[in-house]
Amino acid sequence: MPKRIAKIFGLITVWIGLSQSSALACLCVDGAPNEYLQMADAVFAGRVIAANQKVWSDRIGFKWSPPFIIYANGDFNRAHSTFEVTTIWKGGVTARTSVIHGLNGDCGYRFKQGEEYLVYAKLFKGELLTNQCWINKLSDAGMDLAALGAGKPPAPNPSPQANYIIRLIIVLMLLSMLGWSTLQALRKYGVQKS
Repeated sequence: MPKRIAKIFGLITVWIGLSQSSALACLCVDGAPNEYLQMADAVFAGRVIAANQKVWSDRIGFKWSPPFIIYANGDFNRAHSTFEVTTIWKGGVTARTSVIHGLNGDCGYRFKQGEEYLVYAKLFKGELLTNQCWINKLSDAGMDLAALGAGKPPAPNPSPQANYIIRLIIVLMLLSMLGWSTLQALRKYGVQKS
């Protein structure tokens, strides 16, 4: 019996060791700005107004393939930085946009608050994701800016007030349905005495 447990423990250890992608390095592909524009889902320029805020919800992840549960620590710490966007070349970027990025490891990048950047980003789980391969300080991005040409101003951020009104209407509808069903139950069954 102990040999069997040792084999199972050994297989689990090898499986976990092989499933971790911590040994993968960030492979940046050199290319022209127009090639980066084609690869990216969003390209914009903007000033960082909130830098390197940790994303704690991504610390434990679930997958359909082994190892099923992933604990993202060390090299896989994620953060988001918020930009006040001045110009866009591609994507549905609004005037205030957040981008997810790594903090440590080979692909990690730390933005500096108050500095301006040219950001190329991909969509990942509904959010914009970038890494060190695609980021340029705006002051060093002369060649990229010349190749990209004139951009357009960003769309304004949607008003959060509209979301509150919709939520309030939904809550009022649920409360009225609850009240109506309670009233119907009282009419049908009356008040029960104990």
